[in-house]
Amino acid sequence: MKKMHKAKQIRLSELAKPLSLILPIVIMLAIFMVRGIYPFGGRGFLFSDMYHQYMPFFQEFLRSIKAGEGISFTWNVGIGSNFLALYIYYLASPLHWLAFLVPERFLMEFMSYLVILKIGFCGLTSYLYLNKRNPKKEGFALFLSLFYAMSGFIAAYNWNIMWLDCVVLLPIIVMGLEKLITEGKSGLYCVSLSLCIFTNYYISIMVCIFLVFYFVYLFFTEKMRISSIFRFALYSLLAGGMAAVLVIPEVCAILTTDFGAISFPKKVETYFSVLDMLARHCMSISPERGLDHWPNIYCGVAAFFLIPLYAVNEKIPAKKRFGMLALAGVFLLGFSVNVLNFIWHGLNYPDSLPARQSFIYIFLVLIMCHDSLSHLDGQKPGNLVRAYLAAVTFLLFTQKFVDNEDFWEGVIYLNLVFVTIYAVLLYLYHTKKGFVTKVILLVLALAAIITESSWNMMDTSVGTIDRTAYVKNIPDYRELYQEALKQEEGFFRMEKFERKTKNDGTLVGIPTASVFSSTLNSQVMRLFQKLGMRYSKVYYGYDGATAFTGALFNVKYMLSEKAGFENELYELWETKNDVLGYRALYTLPFGYVAPVGYDLPETSGKNVLELQNEMVNLLGINGLLFSRNSSSDTEEQVELEARRSGIYYGILKSSGTKKLIATGGNPSEMKYNDLKSGELIYLGHLDQGDILTLENDDNKDDTPGFRMEFYTLNLDVLKEALAVLSEQHMEQVTYTNDTISGLVKLEKPGRVILSVPAEKGWKVRINGEEAEFSTFGEALIALDMEAGTYEVEMKYIPEGKWLGLWVSLGSIVLFAVCMLTRKKYFQNRKKRIDIPTL
Repeated sequence: MKKMHKAKQIRLSELAKPLSLILPIVIMLAIFMVRGIYPFGGRGFLFSDMYHQYMPFFQEFLRSIKAGEGISFTWNVGIGSNFLALYIYYLASPLHWLAFLVPERFLMEFMSYLVILKIGFCGLTSYLYLNKRNPKKEGFALFLSLFYAMSGFIAAYNWNIMWLDCVVLLPIIVMGLEKLITEGKSGLYCVSLSLCIFTNYYISIMVCIFLVFYFVYLFFTEKMRISSIFRFALYSLLAGGMAAVLVIPEVCAILTTDFGAISFPKKVETYFSVLDMLARHCMSISPERGLDHWPNIYCGVAAFFLIPLYAVNEKIPAKKRFGMLALAGVFLLGFSVNVLNFIWHGLNYPDSLPARQSFIYIFLVLIMCHDSLSHLDGQKPGNLVRAYLAAVTFLLFTQKFVDNEDFWEGVIYLNLVFVTIYAVLLYLYHTKKGFVTKVILLVLALAAIITESSWNMMDTSVGTIDRTAYVKNIPDYRELYQEALKQEEGFFRMEKFERKTKNDGTLVGIPTASVFSSTLNSQVMRLFQKLGMRYSKVYYGYDGATAFTGALFNVKYMLSEKAGFENELYELWETKNDVLGYRALYTLPFGYVAPVGYDLPETSGKNVLELQNEMVNLLGINGLLFSRNSSSDTEEQVELEARRSGIYYGILKSSGTKKLIATGGNPSEMKYNDLKSGELIYLGHLDQGDILTLENDDNKDDTPGFRMEFYTLNLDVLKEALAVLSEQHMEQVTYTNDTISGLVKLEKPGRVILSVPAEKGWKVRINGEEAEFSTFGEALIALDMEAGTYEVEMKYIPEGKWLGLWVSLGSIVLFAVCMLTRKKYFQNRKKRIDIPTL
């Protein structure tokens, strides 16, 4: 009978491991089916940054590799970007290379179903760790692994494919650290941590901070020697060193962004109370993805009574219980206290998507829940009842005292139902005997867990888009670019009057002047800001460009899916199905030459068009490029009556809106998004007597009014300015993804301005000799030259690339030596032990 019972346990153990992988995948597939995500319908799973960043960046990554260009630099991200840095930040997971096995038309599905696969791996790795803590309780490990895979963090950020690898690896890293400490085995810890840093260095910062805390916990709760501190430090450094091939170039790149500037908080503040935070453990609570700091920490409502049971379980040593609860407390403080939040996020505040270390806290909570279930023999039935009553009391307090619209009665009652189900099942499991009875209870518990986790994921996650609309015109844009290449000599850019994503250049594969990325060059972003174009800490966009600034950035073509943009500035050039291509009539050649010392004027006290007027005057031209017009404004709208025919621009002077809609011009309707006070909008052509109306498009009743200043473009001044800049220019321009070359013939000294970001990665050779470059507007490369003829060659090598490679190779060699030395040491030790005595 005992043998039969043992055989059944073995079969259950063999079943639990694959279920930990399969169940999350099956649940997510079912949700995809309900949502109608392709091939189960016409929807696509491109939520948030997956829509604006990952899909476009994946497209550019595949295009660059297939074209043999590598990933050093690309012209299709902004006005040119360090593509290695972007790859490291967004795409470094080795799993992403599997995209080359998939036809391009299914790239969206590759990304979507890769998310599901990674969620399945989260279940598997967490099961492996939890089951190792108590191999006899594989059922409990399976239950809690499902909560890890379907947690609130995953619900909020499952679209964030660059973070999920670290979530998958965390349980393996912790398992490796425990092996390092208790068994002296270093391989699993070092390799898994290195892979974590390799796949996403940013989230790995949080993992590494946690590992320091967890090591301290192990040091005081396990029998450890002082030498373990040396081993922990050595193999942690080796893990970072082996990933240095990506980490060092990324750090060099981040230092050129606003994230590289550290501004430590000057005073300590808290965001919310402990009660408010703990209430976020409830199911069906809307995930926080904005600028509020709420952590997404849901991991099963059973935690409401399992954690109290853990705290009073005498079978678990008190110092371990205290240590784990203290670690959880450290995380709660980190969510709420601004200084700690700043440190956890790599000495920066997150630009939305808060509490990015939440998955580590969730893992800690689930470890405590598992230990609580694994040591039920240390509990009296009365303790289970008291823990249940404590959970109910907490939920009722939440309903009464937490001021949040998410905590309405229906949500609280839903949580109470599941808490009650788990409490009853656990009580029966603890008090009833018999193998069959316990198996039935475990199956019922699994059914309840599947229901709860599925409900929460369905209720709070998996947003969709119209799949066909997203990819519909990509081939047409590419055809227009190929047509333009046949007609143009040298380098040029194409932009759009209205955009689908904030990274349309990478989505389509064309050089533009817009980018949304955490790795963007902040000096270029600030130049765009000064010139009145769209900007933020992680974005700069061509919207708001004038005919003058468009020429400065070598934008020669504009694309649109809307007609009506023909005017004095643009002619209809080509049409492909629903996409229209417009050619700019006033442009500059690449490498135009300005007078000696020409630079962006001081911006203080000027609006963006007054600044551009001064830029023209510095070229020796008299007259205004932009002339001021009057307007009438009310609380609801602003009207402009055109006094003369021409091209009009507007400057948003004060605003309670980020969105405007213009009617009455040409085109008849134009929409503007992401607006800030002081930014510029292009209004198109107006005939004399036309009345243009601008209205708030925010759809918010409490949005205050706004004011606008209107200006008219002087075409004669524009022509004169561009003639001065193009009189001398770089000739015979050739370029690849990371090189530029050309011939400069100057009859008089001048400043050659290139619409290329000034970064340390660029190496310049003039007439075969290395040369330093200066900058225009502190952002673009400028070459100050005397009269003469010059051959210019430029090559881009990402800063830190070779240093990172050599550090990684050295670390790998040192790690191999350490592993071989350790193996030889234990072999010799075993031989000494096995020597027979006489």
